[in-house]
Amino acid sequence: MKVYINYSLLIALLQTSFLTQATTLQQAAQAALSYDSALQASKKNSEADQQKYWQGMSGMLPTLTLEGSWDRQEQPDKKFQSGVTSHNYAVRVRQPLFDMSKYAGWRKGVAIANTADAQARQAEEKLLSAVANAYFTVLYQQEVLQAAQAASHNFKQQMEKLQAGLLNGQNTRTEVDEAKANFAIAQAKEIEASNQLLLAGESMHRLSGINPDTLEPVNFQCLKTTPYSSLAEAIKASQQRNTDIKVARFQTEQADADVLAATGAHMPVVSLYASYGKNWSRNDDDGNLLYDAIFGTNSKSNNLQYGVNVSVPVFAGGSQLSQSWEAAYRREAARYSTVEAQRKAVQDTRTAWLSLTNGNALLRAEKNAVESAREKVVSVKYGREMGFRTVNDEMDAQQKYYNTLKEQAEARFHYLNALVSLAQSTGSLSLDMLQFFQCR
Repeated sequence: MKVYINYSLLIALLQTSFLTQATTLQQAAQAALSYDSALQASKKNSEADQQKYWQGMSGMLPTLTLEGSWDRQEQPDKKFQSGVTSHNYAVRVRQPLFDMSKYAGWRKGVAIANTADAQARQAEEKLLSAVANAYFTVLYQQEVLQAAQAASHNFKQQMEKLQAGLLNGQNTRTEVDEAKANFAIAQAKEIEASNQLLLAGESMHRLSGINPDTLEPVNFQCLKTTPYSSLAEAIKASQQRNTDIKVARFQTEQADADVLAATGAHMPVVSLYASYGKNWSRNDDDGNLLYDAIFGTNSKSNNLQYGVNVSVPVFAGGSQLSQSWEAAYRREAARYSTVEAQRKAVQDTRTAWLSLTNGNALLRAEKNAVESAREKVVSVKYGREMGFRTVNDEMDAQQKYYNTLKEQAEARFHYLNALVSLAQSTGSLSLDMLQFFQCR
């Protein structure tokens, strides 16, 4: 009965480990969103690409320019000819009326801005997925380390007890050697688990700056069912919200705008223009006052021009035709990329869905396996005391029990990652969604 209580306490420890931990997955992800330097660089690139919208819009707006000049004309070879000084200014405005390249530039600017938004969202999803994976890895390695430490402690006590029994003639050398081997293996596994936990903690700290010792365990009783009632519904959601598909579609829109711009190079350009200006000039031999000397009195004129300009391309050596073909080919390539993104989203969604389905069944099986292995340890212990089982039988049952604990932790780890993968493939992975993993 004493052994039974110890193993029950171990199960409770594995399920409610690190009671002082306080950092939830959502809090760790929130910290990573402001800590991760790669995401910050992606955000700045996205903000830069957002300006493409305004650059494209400006091409269809009027342009206003102010020009001015001062000229001095000298005629040194003319004996009786004086120099002439002239001044002028002009205000010019031009408004495109029909320019397909300007319209295509606006369309491409919109597509680039939308692509930047989608890529920023894509980078955020990748970071959230990486943080979740690192978070779950730390929890998994903590469970593995606890099981390894418990096994090492138990096999050490058993080895010492058998060594004392050997001196009293109660145990054999074979039993002692078997206990030593089990203890050595348990020590090696404990060292390995400790190193793996250290590496997992480093990864977690690099992404979020969070101390991995403060992570709150996932309470599997809090996990609700998947938000999708069927695989077909999940696949439909992936086709509508998957970020990779959105990026591919916006890139296709950019390619469409390039085709439009290449087509516009073969079409006429019509624009409305107007200008207003004034000219002054004077000869050096005029005896004028200071004001007239600066602005001139010999000649003053006002100029007002307005009209419509039409430019029709005729032949440019064939380069524009080649650019049209290039743009058409790139548009087809972009469309195929969209199809590939859609197919990959279906595959990723199906894989995550099946992992969840199988993982849920595996979790129930592992839970039963742990309970059965624990009960077997107790029964073998009792059988050895009654003389029906050997010490080797008991140690073998204990080893299988600790292996079952590790397999249960591994099943939990894969199940949690499958939940995140499904959310990412269906475009629903977000900071709010991560509340799903804790009872909050």
